[in-house]
Amino acid sequence: MTISPDLCAAIRAALTDTPQAALEDIARSAGASVAQVLACLPEGEATLVPGTYFQEAMADIAGWGEITLVINTGDVILEAKGALPPGKVAQGYFNLHGKPIGGHIRADACAQVALVARPLFGMETRSVQFLNGQGACMFKVYLGRDADRALIPAQVAAFDALRDRLTQQVPA
Repeated sequence: MTISPDLCAAIRAALTDTPQAALEDIARSAGASVAQVLACLPEGEATLVPGTYFQEAMADIAGWGEITLVINTGDVILEAKGALPPGKVAQGYFNLHGKPIGGHIRADACAQVALVARPLFGMETRSVQFLNGQGACMFKVYLGRDADRALIPAQVAAFDALRDRLTQQVPA
């Protein structure tokens, strides 16, 4: 993906002006896609790999315990907390049969998987974000937090291991 220097400057200005804003809001204000916003984040905050790693990422996340699944349409930010159930491909969808998290995802619509580590509201965050071919975020999976609102260390380790493994698998 090619991003003009002017667009990247506009994205970085929006990030500086409203660091607490959702990436979708930053994208809208800069006239960009979420994928373009992720590409302009400071070094080390976002690692993007091809969407062909969708199922591998989802299988890994299913073993992490309680996470927060987020869907942000712009008008609605919907969150569900719970363990991500293992998925299975059938009838053209990646199907999740669990509670409270369940549904049907068109996995072939995933063009990129972003592993994001960035501060938000003064707190460290980690998320895996699934982006479609237009650069929009299909959904995000945020790591869980303990009773003190700190990220769960085992999930951080699992996130880092997934990011490192997927990055190493991507052909140069």
